[in-house]
Amino acid sequence: MKSGAAHGEGMKHTQIIENFAGPHEQLAEDLGNLYYDALAEFLIVFAAKMARDSEADRSRGRPRLAAELDACAQHLDAAARHIRAAWDICAPHVTPDATTDGR
Repeated sequence: MKSGAAHGEGMKHTQIIENFAGPHEQLAEDLGNLYYDALAEFLIVFAAKMARDSEADRSRGRPRLAAELDACAQHLDAAARHIRAAWDICAPHVTPDATTDGR
């Protein structure tokens, strides 16, 4: 998905993710199939995006929306911590050659 906010163009929300032709269920499956450390990294990045959106809406005078987006960011951070803990449990049992990137 294009991130207009990162380019100073303002936010542009869409119904689909550019360069991903599948349904949201497939995206959820694909994300869920990541090794948990990679999923934790994604969730941290996603949380940061929601936090940036929260700040942008707060600066536009939308405090209720900003509060909801901030709560979303906090929950995503919590999810990242939990999935990282799951990785810490699994990691000793994952051999480096079992991953595609040598982790």
